[in-house]
Amino acid sequence: MGFAAALAYALLMNAIPLADVLWHGRSPAALLLLFWFETLLMFVTGAVRIVVHRRATRKTGHYAPTGTVSRHDAGVAEVRQDLGDGNTYLRHFVALTAVFTVAHGLFVLSLVFLFGVGGPLPWADAQAALLWAIAVQVGFLLVDLVHLRAWTFAQLNESCGNATIRVLVTQLGLIFGIPAIGVTGSAWGMIGTFMGLRALADASIAWLRGFVRRRDLPPALARFLARRGKQTVAELEAEFDAMKERGRDVEVLLERPVDEVRALRPA
Repeated sequence: MGFAAALAYALLMNAIPLADVLWHGRSPAALLLLFWFETLLMFVTGAVRIVVHRRATRKTGHYAPTGTVSRHDAGVAEVRQDLGDGNTYLRHFVALTAVFTVAHGLFVLSLVFLFGVGGPLPWADAQAALLWAIAVQVGFLLVDLVHLRAWTFAQLNESCGNATIRVLVTQLGLIFGIPAIGVTGSAWGMIGTFMGLRALADASIAWLRGFVRRRDLPPALARFLARRGKQTVAELEAEFDAMKERGRDVEVLLERPVDEVRALRPA
C-alpha cells in the first residue's frame, strides 16, 4: 500500500469514524465494533485477494509453505522440495487469522451488548459501523482487483500481512484496553488504547520493512549481536550477508510460475 493509499485508509478507518462519533455524540462502543468489523472483513477480502491472485498468476509463493520460507537457513532447494498444493499459502493465512478473529468477535460483542461497555449502543449505530466497514474494505478490494494480476507475490503477502497485523493489534487492544477502562472509568480508555496501538503498528511496519531491506546491519547492532554470539563483527556480517542472499534467491523463486519451478524439481 503506497503512502497516498495508506493515508486514505487511515482517514477512512480512523479519523472520520472518530470525528463522526464525537460530532454526533454516538456511543464509543460503535468504534469497538468498527475495529472488529475491520479485522473480520480484512480476513474475508484477504482470502479473496489470495484466490484471485493465485488463479491469475500461479506464482510459486502460493504453493510454498510459510514455515519453510520463513526459516533463515532455508534456501531455494528446501523451498522447492517442500512445495504443496495451490491452497498452501491460503491455508496459512486462514489458520493464522480466523481463530483469533472469531474469538475477538465473541469478546467484543459480549463487551458491547452483554456488559454494556461504552453503551448503550443503538442497533442503528451498530449497523452504520458495519456498513461503513463494508464500504471501505470492499472499495479497497475493488481497486486492488483491477491491478491484482500485475501484483508480485511480495505485494500480495504485504497486503495480507496487514490483515494479520490488524488481528494482533485487536488482540493487544483488548488485553490492554480492559485495564485502561478501569483506570479511566470510561470506554474511551479502550478506544484510546486501540488508536495508539494502531498508530504504533503502522509506524513500526514502515520502519521494519525499511530495516529488512538494508544491505548491512547498523554498526551498534552488529557489535551487540557479535558479543552475544561470541564472534567477530566480520563473521556476523558474513552470516548476515549469506542469509540475505538466500532470502533474495527465495524471493525470486516465489515470483516464478509454479509449473516452471516444478519442472526443475529433482525427481
